[in-house]
Amino acid sequence: MSNAGFDKPPLASKTWIALRRLDKNDDRVVALREVSILPAAEVNMVIQIIKTTFGLNTSDIILKIRNHRGCLIPLNSSIPANSKHIPYVLEVAKIFQHVRPKPRNLPMTVINKSMKTRLQTIDKRIQRLEELLPQIKLRRTEKLSQEIECLNQKLRFLYKKMQVADSRSWNGVLTRAPLW
Repeated sequence: MSNAGFDKPPLASKTWIALRRLDKNDDRVVALREVSILPAAEVNMVIQIIKTTFGLNTSDIILKIRNHRGCLIPLNSSIPANSKHIPYVLEVAKIFQHVRPKPRNLPMTVINKSMKTRLQTIDKRIQRLEELLPQIKLRRTEKLSQEIECLNQKLRFLYKKMQVADSRSWNGVLTRAPLW
């Protein structure tokens, strides 16, 4: 039992492509050709097939393919077949041909103004800290002295308790009867 479907090579899809040379500032369709693309072909192979079909030998071009509605479609082996009356349009453009750089919209005065206000607020905060520095030192010393005094009181209390505990001695007899 043999499967005839596995023995056949995959059929190439026949697509009709119209060429538009935007790199030569020509907006009209120059050529219309049928291109056969294998379904298992890689993207580089598909691009090479299209370039050889239309005789595009330069490497500094960009290929864009559009459907009949003008939408870009991926340039790969899964391009669906079409008819001669509704071809895909292959646009050949230079690298960065349609990119128009815009001048900077943000003037430097806005950046300078915002940076000046930030620097002024930081400067004010530093001046405030410098003014408060002697008071901060005084508060710190007061806080330390309060904590040392509190620790001294606790140590005196513990020392008195230790003195009381040392002064007691055991005579061997209970002075009071236990209540148990």
